[in-house]
Amino acid sequence: MKARKNSIDSSVMLTGLSYGEHVMRADRVVEDLTETLKNCGNSFIVRCQPDRPMEPEMYSLIAKFAKENSMPFAFLYAYQHPPKGYDSHFTAEIIQNVKEIAGDLFLGEMFGEIGSQLIAKDYDYFGKHSKYERHIPLPEAEDMSDARKKLVGIIKEMTDYNKSLGLDKSMVVEATAVFAYDMEGGITIPVLEVLPGDPEKLIPFTRGAAISYKRPMWGCFVAHEWYGGYRHFDELKKKRLELTYKHLFMQGSNIAFLESGNTEIQSYTVNLDYDSDICRGYRRVIEDFHEFAKNNPRPKCGPYTTVAFVFGEDDAYTDFMGGVVYEQFGKEEWGKSDDERSWRILSEVYRSRDWHDPLAFASDDGLDLNHAPAYGCYDVISASAPLDVMSSYSYLIFVGHNTMNEALYDKLTDYVKGGGTLLMSAAHLSTNKKRLGKNIYVKGGDVSELFGCRITGSVKRIHGTKFDHDSAVPGLKYPGTPNKICDPIFTEGLASYATVEITTATKKAELYAAFAHIGTGIPVVLENKLGDGCAIFMTHESYPGNPAVYPIYRDIVKGLLAASHANADVKVIGSDKVRFSLFYDEDGKEKLYLLNTAYDVDSCVKVIKNEKTIDLKLAPME
Repeated sequence: MKARKNSIDSSVMLTGLSYGEHVMRADRVVEDLTETLKNCGNSFIVRCQPDRPMEPEMYSLIAKFAKENSMPFAFLYAYQHPPKGYDSHFTAEIIQNVKEIAGDLFLGEMFGEIGSQLIAKDYDYFGKHSKYERHIPLPEAEDMSDARKKLVGIIKEMTDYNKSLGLDKSMVVEATAVFAYDMEGGITIPVLEVLPGDPEKLIPFTRGAAISYKRPMWGCFVAHEWYGGYRHFDELKKKRLELTYKHLFMQGSNIAFLESGNTEIQSYTVNLDYDSDICRGYRRVIEDFHEFAKNNPRPKCGPYTTVAFVFGEDDAYTDFMGGVVYEQFGKEEWGKSDDERSWRILSEVYRSRDWHDPLAFASDDGLDLNHAPAYGCYDVISASAPLDVMSSYSYLIFVGHNTMNEALYDKLTDYVKGGGTLLMSAAHLSTNKKRLGKNIYVKGGDVSELFGCRITGSVKRIHGTKFDHDSAVPGLKYPGTPNKICDPIFTEGLASYATVEITTATKKAELYAAFAHIGTGIPVVLENKLGDGCAIFMTHESYPGNPAVYPIYRDIVKGLLAASHANADVKVIGSDKVRFSLFYDEDGKEKLYLLNTAYDVDSCVKVIKNEKTIDLKLAPME
C-alpha cells in the first residue's frame, strides 16, 4: 500500500449538537448546552438568531464553558443573519475575548450554505429568504470563469470581514458540491450538510476539497429532522439516522453535529417535545454513537483512497438542487447540461454490474470486483490541487465541466509521467470559457506529449465501437475481442468526435458499423504510455453526460474502478449493500471497517488479503 502524506488527522472525531434551531434562549445558552450535551457530545455549535441576539457577555460565558469542558465550538450565521441594524452578531471585542478564553478550541464562525445560495437555487426560491441574505442571486457573469470568480469573490468578502474583526478561522456548511470554491474563498473547514447532501456522492467532494487545499479537518452537519425523511414516524427515517452516523465514522469525518430533533421537532406541521418517542430516539442514536466513537478510536490516516474523480476548473455541478448553473437566470445556455449530467457516474460507483452484463469482467484471479473501488472509497479533488496531492492517487478521472489551461495540462502531464493513470475526453481539453461554447483545444490541439496525438478536426458519426482486447493499464479490461469479429457496441446516437493524428498513442477503440466490417479508422479511445503512467483519451467532443457518450464512458470508468480494486492488497467481495474503508497508522497498522447498509437483511462478504480469506455475515445496519 502506498502511504500518502495527509494533513488530515482522522483520529480526531468531534461529536455534538447545534443549539438554537428551534429554541434559542439567549439569556441561558450555557445552561441549555450543559443539559443537552450530557452523554452525547464533545463539541457544539451555537446558532445566532437575528431576533434573539446574545449579549456580549454570553459569548464569554460560552467560551468559558467550552474551556472548562475541553469542547471545540463555533457559531453559526453570525454574519449572514445579523440583528437589525448590525453587520454581524460579532464585534472585534467579542472575538478577542472568546479567543483569549478558549484559544484553539474556538473554531470560528460557521457560514451557512454560501455556495448553495449562490449557485444552486432557483429564481423564485429567494422570495422567502432574501431578507437575511446579502448577495442573492449571484451577479450576471460573462462566462464560466467569470461566474466562478464572482462566487469566490463573495465568499472571500465574507471571510475577509471576519478577519477584519480578528477571526481567521471559518467553517462552511454546504449541501452541494462546491467546496473547492469555498476553500478558494478562504474557508478553513468544509462541512457537508448531510442529509440533504447525498453522503455517498458529496462526502468525497468535502473530503477531497480539504485534501486539495490542505485543510486540517472536514466534517458533516446532520440535518435529519428536515431532510432525513418527509415522514417523522416512518421506521426507515429512524434507522437512517443511525446509518448516517456510522457512515460518517467510516468515511473519516472529523465532525458530526446534529442540527436539531434531539429536544424538539417543529417541521412538516408536526410538533413534538423533549419526551416524545421520536426525540428520545434521536438522543439515543447520538448518545450511542458518541460512546462508540469515544471507545473505538480510528487510526490516524484514512480512509485510504487510490481513485480520485476531478472537479474541473469552473465546474458548476451541485448535485442537490440547481437547475441553472451559477444562477444565471433567463439565459437558456446556462441551464443544466451534459457538463453537469456527467456526474451521474458517481451513482454507479457502488453498484455491481448485473449478472447478465457481458461487460462485467472478472479480475485475473476470477473475482467479481465490479462493485467498489480499491479500499472502498474515492475522493473528488479539485483540478486546482497541487501536483503532490494529485500524485497521491493512482487514478484520476475527469467528469464534468473543465476549462483547460496550459498550467493544468502540464501538471497532468507530470502526474502521468510519475506513474498515474488519467482518463479525459476531448471535451475536457477545451480552453473556451463560454458556456456551451465551441471547443478550442489547449496548445492548439497538439496534445501529443500527454495523449500521443494532435487534434486535427471534427467528425459526426452514429457508428458503434469495437475495442482492442488489452490495455496498458494493469487490471483494466476493455470489451474487445482479439480479432474484432463481433458486433460493434455503444451505438447510442449521433456523437461528435475529434479527429486526430496519432504520434505515440495506441488506438484502443475505433468506430465500426458491422459484425465483420473493416473499421472506419476514426479513433474513439487512445492510450498513451508516458513515463511510468498511462493517459487514456476519449475523442468525444461532448461531455460524458451526453446520452451518446455516457455508456462508453461509464464502461471505462467502471473498468478502472474494478482495476483499482484488483490491484489492491485488500479485496472485499459480496453484496453491494456493504460499504468498506481502510485506515492505517503511521507505523502501517491497518484497520478495515465494513458497514451493512441494508435495513432488514444480513449481507455476506469475503475479505481477502495475502491469500487469506475471511467470510463475514453482517446483520442489518451492522
